[in-house]
Amino acid sequence: MSNPDYYVNFESLTTETGEFTDSAYADAKTKWLCPGCLRPKPGVERMDVHIQNRRLKGPLSFISGCGIPLAALSFLFRLGEKRVKRDLWLGDVFGPDGVRLDDWVTFRGKRGLIVRGTEHAGNRICPDCGRNCYFAMHPCYLHPQPPTDVEIFQSGLSGLIVPDYVASEAGIGGKIKRVRGAELIDWPNVADINCKPRRILVERLRVLQEPKDGLPPLSF
Repeated sequence: MSNPDYYVNFESLTTETGEFTDSAYADAKTKWLCPGCLRPKPGVERMDVHIQNRRLKGPLSFISGCGIPLAALSFLFRLGEKRVKRDLWLGDVFGPDGVRLDDWVTFRGKRGLIVRGTEHAGNRICPDCGRNCYFAMHPCYLHPQPPTDVEIFQSGLSGLIVPDYVASEAGIGGKIKRVRGAELIDWPNVADINCKPRRILVERLRVLQEPKDGLPPLSF
């Protein structure tokens, strides 16, 4: 049964990120990357990218310098193929030789959430696209209550956020440990996605009625 007060946040911890090819980066800056914050412009949906890497590691990654999120499709579909196709736009990832990387996709959430924090919080508005550029330190949480008709959100940090019951269906749960204010969730079968635990953060987020950072509600 769903608990509307809790969500689970997935973030990549890999140090081996994707790197745009020079030509692909130049093309993206011309067409769909915002010049002010180097994030996809409002209205951008599917993103096909060409990267220098011939392979990627971990279930989640991103393209450095612009935060384009990357995911192993086999990992995404553990969250429910129907949900993924309904709530995310997916694009292809091509290596330096133009060959598509098996199992890897870009993703962009049709709805997004900003993970709020408590200490050293700040926000600025991108002058070009109007995006909220938010930063804060732990403890992290969500505010306000996410819409309940969406089951997979993109986070402001190139990750994924799902309700707790979606995470449970994917085999994620068990003992919770607190590290510097973060509630980290054990993933007993993390080896099933060919991933070392240090390459992915799985954090439980509580939905708070009032923010602790002194800022108003923020849209993704």
